[in-house]
Amino acid sequence: MTSMASRAATPEQPTSAIDDDAPDDASTGAAASGTVRPLRRSPFPAKDAPKARAYVTVRGATVAMFTLFLACCLTSGWLGLEVIAGLGYAVGCAAAPYLVRRHALLQVVVAPPAVFLAALVLAQVLTAQGSSRHGRMLSVLEGTVLTLAALAPWLLAGTALGAVAAIPRGLRDCVRDLWSQLRPERWPWQAWQK
Repeated sequence: MTSMASRAATPEQPTSAIDDDAPDDASTGAAASGTVRPLRRSPFPAKDAPKARAYVTVRGATVAMFTLFLACCLTSGWLGLEVIAGLGYAVGCAAAPYLVRRHALLQVVVAPPAVFLAALVLAQVLTAQGSSRHGRMLSVLEGTVLTLAALAPWLLAGTALGAVAAIPRGLRDCVRDLWSQLRPERWPWQAWQK
């Protein structure tokens, strides 16, 4: 009995132990101290087992990118260095494909330009100058267009970097799956042909 209880449970094959703390069975009058129950698996994986990697959802990756882009845009606006916003965009685009599961790669590669635009507009609203509503709106519009023009090479390079980073992880399969879902058996103009 002691050899069964002292044997460590492995993730592949749990052992059983004698349950001495089980309550007495009132209907039979027999003590339940001799019942056998399976042990739980060890919370520690075996040394040879591959480590499970934690992934972020698409929503989490998008929120993280938005936060990074907003912080970089605000810092760039306050310091007057457009390079900070460009570097932040490139880092966010390059890191996002490594943080999500493979089926979400297409969404993470496509989302950064829109997320960056939203972060840039919010940063421009927070730092807008002008005394009237019209002056502030003009300041936001002008600042957004000029910043996008100054960051165009960074935006192109960051988007390309994100796509290149996602290709080894399975971006081609995601595009192939999307295309197979969008392609009907027969196109509407081929319906009359048999």
